[in-house]
Amino acid sequence: MYTDYKKYPNLPKLPNTLEDSLEMLNSNTVMKNAFGKNVLNSYIKLKKSEIESFKLKDKFDKLKPITKWERSNTLDC
Repeated sequence: MYTDYKKYPNLPKLPNTLEDSLEMLNSNTVMKNAFGKNVLNSYIKLKKSEIESFKLKDKFDKLKPITKWERSNTLDC
């Protein structure tokens, strides 16, 4: 799709950021019906909190494979 995307102008695009992903998830009625509104709202609240925590302590860099924040907060090994 990186090279052929112009062949599919009406194909929906994935969000570019985690924030945009959470907004799409929040407006997705299929997911709300499947998981329940309360579960989905709790998940979105948790992820937004993690994003804010990350922004306070680290900065995303596409050239680095993993940040210190990710290592401290997401790896269980």
